[in-house]
Amino acid sequence: MKFDSKNLRIYLVAGSQDVAGDVAKFLYKLELACKNGITLFQFREKGKGSLVGEKRAALAVAAKKITTKYSIPFVVDDDFDLAVKVKADGIHVGQGDRDFHEIIPLAQQNNMFVGLSISSLIELKKSGDLSGLSYVGCGPIFPTSSKSDAHRPIGIGGLTELMNQVTLPIVAIGGISLENVGVIKKMGVEGVAVISAIMNSEDLKNTIKRLGEK
Repeated sequence: MKFDSKNLRIYLVAGSQDVAGDVAKFLYKLELACKNGITLFQFREKGKGSLVGEKRAALAVAAKKITTKYSIPFVVDDDFDLAVKVKADGIHVGQGDRDFHEIIPLAQQNNMFVGLSISSLIELKKSGDLSGLSYVGCGPIFPTSSKSDAHRPIGIGGLTELMNQVTLPIVAIGGISLENVGVIKKMGVEGVAVISAIMNSEDLKNTIKRLGEK
């Protein structure tokens, strides 16, 4: 699937660890989210309680079937081999992951787009040439408990600094909720990435609708 920055609008990041390891619940929530308006899904099976090995790969295959059914782009977090195996649409690379400059040509050979996490101007400078990337994920904007390895929040000020320097489409991530999403949207980012706002929602349809409002 060809990259379209419009697909960043409502960007769900999740794995089974986000629903206490309940695989059936994870797949149910993912299908419900796809049905109700998310525009991109990143498979992030990582951290405490996550699956590994063949179980992780099998879950990725099952998740990809769901996103394909609804024509939602499927992105794999930090695992190029798995991304190729499931024929993902894209791969997302973090600062502590494999060098994205190595990933880009490999991804292009497999018709995948590449996104990169950047949380500060220092990381931006260290990253060097961003050509070949399709988008940048900036954050965490606010405090978050969804990622145990998350950086300190960069706040609105930090996001503004990055937006002034990055010409690629930006998706904001980290602690984004229905209470603060409006502030982020007004800044002009291409979209918002969330984990708990959707995965913990009791009214998923309404949550996704509100996340997508301008």
